[in-house]
Amino acid sequence: MDITATPLVQKPAHVPAHLVRDFDMYEGPVRGQSCYSDIHRQWKAFQDANPPVFWTPHNSGHWAIMRYDVVQEAALNAAKFSNRDIFIPQGTAPFLVPSNVDGPLHLQFRRILNPFFAPGPLKRATDEARALTIELIDRIKPKGRCEFMKEFASIMPVIAFMSLIDLPRQDLDHLLSIAGKFSPTNPEHTKAWADLSAYVAGQIDIRRRVPGDDFLSYMLTATVEGRPLTDEEMFSMALLVIAGGLDTVAISIGFATAFLAQNPGHRRELIEHPDRLDKAIDELLRRFGVSSISRVVTEDIEFHGVTMRAGESALLMFPLAGLDPTKNEDPLTVDFSRKSSKHLVFGTGPHTCIGNRLGKREIKLFLEEWLQRIPDFALAPGTEPKVTAGVVNNLEELHLVWDA
Repeated sequence: MDITATPLVQKPAHVPAHLVRDFDMYEGPVRGQSCYSDIHRQWKAFQDANPPVFWTPHNSGHWAIMRYDVVQEAALNAAKFSNRDIFIPQGTAPFLVPSNVDGPLHLQFRRILNPFFAPGPLKRATDEARALTIELIDRIKPKGRCEFMKEFASIMPVIAFMSLIDLPRQDLDHLLSIAGKFSPTNPEHTKAWADLSAYVAGQIDIRRRVPGDDFLSYMLTATVEGRPLTDEEMFSMALLVIAGGLDTVAISIGFATAFLAQNPGHRRELIEHPDRLDKAIDELLRRFGVSSISRVVTEDIEFHGVTMRAGESALLMFPLAGLDPTKNEDPLTVDFSRKSSKHLVFGTGPHTCIGNRLGKREIKLFLEEWLQRIPDFALAPGTEPKVTAGVVNNLEELHLVWDA
């Protein structure tokens, strides 16, 4: 589906005119603007100027929800807000197990994944990621500059994830050529899903012929509801897990680095007080959230004074939940001593991102190794971070300099 050609839809009769907004999630908080340097500051202004629940005629028409309590309420109510299609417009991505599955069946599928995100496998993956982090930093440090997203952030988390599920290291370049292209606005969107699907199918076929003790081999004998996984379920789970490991952690690392490049006081705080890293990571994740996820309304309901009809989409704007001043005082300020950084960056409830612990580990080891080796760095003169909107707030470019 080419959503750039999708016409505006007419306002349904049950949508109050005062709740209609000229909002396109793929443009972001400012109409007519395609790139941002601090998109979250613009999102905050948008949040302040609009109601917590509103409707837009863009992208086939959908609801948007952007306050912490309201987002959390919808996310925890799968009976009324189904996960069966988590993209906008509906039908722009494959059906993915277990993300698109609700209720007890979702939990059974998720139990298949849990052992691979347990402490033991996570430690092995992050140990490899640490070694790679050091290697990458030592490679670029003598240059005194880098385009951080391409030369570092897009590489380290992907290799850590490949290690976790035992994908061949030589496949890195192929996977990196696919990463970041899943948004419906990307002209290579359809090809990216097709290329990744072909890759996943090939990896499953290899495990069928030569099974091992890795994630894909495990699925060959896994059961759900007392039966083996179907070929379709196995493929869908593998597609989801591999797609999910390709970009979001890289973006989070990028946002953290962009902030530290522009705030030497915060950078010095982490160098002098490494015990504050865990709280700092939570605060950075709160301030610079990445992914918004949609839900499908299952029945006609009244939700916070709004009538929603069965089949409509509701965009849960998880990044904006952490910018809600009722949960975080002065939310645009990054405060590593904040008592509690309340956010929904990884979702909430049964569908909380299963990779959240791996992601936090990767961010932490990056900060430990980078700040030790390149403690003073800044944005390259004449540049600013390049961020675009969509399903993810995507940090596309980040040019850094330091004294070599």
